[in-house]
Amino acid sequence: MISIRILIVGAGLIAYGCVFSALKEGNKVFVADHSTEFGLPNVWPSLLHNRENIPLNFETEQGFEGKDTGFRHEWIMKSMNIKFAKQGVILLNKARIVSSLKSPSGFRVHLKGASQMEGEHVFDMVIDTTKDTWIPWAKQHNLTDVSIRYDVERKSATGFLHIDTEVENFSDAQLQLERYDGLIESWYRGQKESSNPKIIEIMPTNLPVDQDMWSCEQRFLNGMNLWKKLMEMDL
Repeated sequence: MISIRILIVGAGLIAYGCVFSALKEGNKVFVADHSTEFGLPNVWPSLLHNRENIPLNFETEQGFEGKDTGFRHEWIMKSMNIKFAKQGVILLNKARIVSSLKSPSGFRVHLKGASQMEGEHVFDMVIDTTKDTWIPWAKQHNLTDVSIRYDVERKSATGFLHIDTEVENFSDAQLQLERYDGLIESWYRGQKESSNPKIIEIMPTNLPVDQDMWSCEQRFLNGMNLWKKLMEMDL
């Protein structure tokens, strides 16, 4: 088994499904994205139907927060960050890809803001999973040449985090989740406003048109499938 250097751009659960599969084959994996901590700010529903569907054991020492299908998405990401870091994955926070060009030696990638790795580096593969992330304030990555891109149709959506006494006031939501911390997430397709004073956080975002792709395990599994597709390609 030959170890190769893989850069995955876009730190979401699609990326982490790829990471899991790439690590199993003994590769050196790097993940780059804009956030100071991957998974924050949270712009995804905290939906996990069955954590056993994810083959990665991502429980942290602090314990895993979840109730029925309402698991905190940011805690899932945090737990996976810890797990992958312990397995040798290099997490390049506050990083942007300035350029990515294929050359005879590999993909020449210019990283900006990636602390000790700022500058130009060569990777054997570059995987673009930025369609699985949504950071509206960040300048987009410039990924001209990549090995494979994850693509999904997305449209605007809005999530409201509120106290449990307000469930009926958000009963028209496409999805409601009761979290372990006693709070409720109510998610709507499209842009939506509310003046309800019991709202703790409003999460404007872009979500897949296919609502099945809102779940954490489906995205992780699709990331594993993206890696499988890459391995089947004639590179």
